[in-house]
Amino acid sequence: MSRAAEKEGMEALSSLGAGLAQAGAASLGGPREQLAESLLRSALARWEDPEVRPKLLATLAAATTSKEGAEQLRAFLYSQLFAQVGIALKDTPMDIEQVAETLGVPAININAAAAQVWGVVLYRYVLGMEPIASASPDELIELLSPTIQRYLLG
Repeated sequence: MSRAAEKEGMEALSSLGAGLAQAGAASLGGPREQLAESLLRSALARWEDPEVRPKLLATLAAATTSKEGAEQLRAFLYSQLFAQVGIALKDTPMDIEQVAETLGVPAININAAAAQVWGVVLYRYVLGMEPIASASPDELIELLSPTIQRYLLG
């Protein structure tokens, strides 16, 4: 991946992370029963954006084909995404353990929730597996929200 593409990919990931952090903070400040729905809606909105999706896909491709790409995505998830969630919630960066503590769940639950979303991303945007590929975002949100909600709120 070129330096320019890498930079664009990180900017797209940062946008994804910021949106997820804002959605999570809003849900935690409001009705917690809508946490998964808000997070999914935010994530899918970015993946559905025709300008952002190619950048996210390039970053995902790099993460699955090289150690450097995997490290870049892992670093983003561990440092930037959770840091942004912390800033959105408490004006201070957090790590995965602190986010889990705030939610009152084990950290592995957060990974499980993320794995659900990344699995849908892979099926929908990379493999084009039907019927996930042609389902509407609302259909996916309705399908996935209960499972992700259980992961995030125990």
